[in-house]
Amino acid sequence: MPIYEYECKECGCKFEVLQKNVEENIGLTCPKCNAKNPVRIFSVFSSGESSCGTTSDSVKKGFS
Repeated sequence: MPIYEYECKECGCKFEVLQKNVEENIGLTCPKCNAKNPVRIFSVFSSGESSCGTTSDSVKKGFS
């Protein structure tokens, strides 16, 4: 099952939801303010580097 990332239109909270398909967002609410119908946003994929410039264990082991 894919993980979709959403952003609340009311408070700006960004959160992830594990769901079968994007149509399941009907009735979805923000976990912070309970506002309805958050907007799905594009997620970035993991490159194996952290924000501090170090590589993760999976990249070091050749699983990238």
